[in-house]
Amino acid sequence: MSTIETFARFAVRTGSDAIPPEVREYARIVLLDTLVCGLAAARLERSRMTQRLAARFGGPPEATVFGLAQRVAAVNAAHANAEMMNALDADDTFYNAAHFAAIVAAAALADAERVHLDGAGLLRAFTLGYEVSARVNLASAIMQYENGEFRWSQILGNGGDAFGAAVASAVASGLDEGTLANALGIVGWTAPTPKATNMAIRREFNSFKYAPYGWVAQTGMVAAALAAEGYTGDTDVLDIHPGFFEAQGFLSSYPDLLASEPGRRWWIMDTALKPYPSCRYTHPAIEAISAWRAREALDPADIDSIVVRMNPAAYATCFFHSPQPAITPDHRAPLHGAFNIPYVLALALLGRPRGPGWYDAANLQDPAVWALARRVRTEPDPQLAVAWREEVLNSPLRRPQRTRASITLTVRGVEHLIESDANPGDPWDEATRADRAWVENKFHDFCADLVPRAQREALIAAVWDLEQVDDVARVLAPLLEVPA
Repeated sequence: MSTIETFARFAVRTGSDAIPPEVREYARIVLLDTLVCGLAAARLERSRMTQRLAARFGGPPEATVFGLAQRVAAVNAAHANAEMMNALDADDTFYNAAHFAAIVAAAALADAERVHLDGAGLLRAFTLGYEVSARVNLASAIMQYENGEFRWSQILGNGGDAFGAAVASAVASGLDEGTLANALGIVGWTAPTPKATNMAIRREFNSFKYAPYGWVAQTGMVAAALAAEGYTGDTDVLDIHPGFFEAQGFLSSYPDLLASEPGRRWWIMDTALKPYPSCRYTHPAIEAISAWRAREALDPADIDSIVVRMNPAAYATCFFHSPQPAITPDHRAPLHGAFNIPYVLALALLGRPRGPGWYDAANLQDPAVWALARRVRTEPDPQLAVAWREEVLNSPLRRPQRTRASITLTVRGVEHLIESDANPGDPWDEATRADRAWVENKFHDFCADLVPRAQREALIAAVWDLEQVDDVARVLAPLLEVPA
């Protein structure tokens, strides 16, 4: 049996009751977090661009687009929503290397609305789609050491996540095993090719950052629709070499992690959530220095300098080792700001509320923010350099699990070393793992000015009790609207 046929059998034959309760619970948390990211981004300039495109393409009124009054064809809604759920870089992170919940959630939600699926079906489609994306991602070697130095694949993309989107779409639509296998074979032909060439040395993003999230979600849905109409696909596309993984630009692949006993280990349990609208690699420093500031009653005006030591994957990226001294306030500002550690660290130290407001023109052009940001510089972290090399080269997953904060803060001429292994939202420690209250607080902080409190509370209640939602389109979708 091919890998794709194994995935298809797993997805179709795994009912809601076969997904363990603790997995369904954490999947609910990840799903709500992903929806929060989309709602929070609904009024960004870049989001308005995707909303206008969705309105222009229109189609039958099948599914909701964050921030758009009209409903549009499900495939167009998924395109816009996937873009928005990733726009703030506040969405999930999988083993310090990827995030794809937005792609899977967009496809699952759009088709759940289209077919009037119930809440249990939506949760099942999202969870199973996430599992397939996680396995394709783990099988993709995107980190390597060359002459003792860390490096990313020179070509990167998220095309592989279209497999998860296709699974989510097919499960929501009730497709059978054979049809889903063909859909996944079609994905192998149609998944977007990688375009983020030499991402590590870029100094600015285009409008897609490093992947066209909307196109990836849409690709999976179109593949499922084509298969439902009778199209066939190559079901060996994940098993032949050179093949899909090489075409996606990955250094190599790890087939042992691809389809080994799906359902025995649920990878969604290993996804980290993000408390801030910025790259995951900025979070340990933000959290550690914010806690120190509160404990010591630090006045930012007294700071002489801040040195942030970073993990090898971050420091290998130009955005981190040579951060820009300014951010243009255009539609790409959230993309550039999310990777600018002096900027986001200054925002946190100045007490600016977390959320989409971090990328308002008022913050982007605030002299006080940049005066503090100019006192921040980055260095490699020797301790993490050793740990990451070991995990990338020798651990079973070839991925680093943890990162940490290591900061030298100089205040009025006195140096203070701040170190912490606690990374908020990491799933491997009960002290940092996101729970219901964690995500609810993020929702209220990110969307206080966008979504009325009563609507926020109603959406929270609906997601926590998804199994009682009889029609996603009737009950859940209206709670995803963002008032003008």
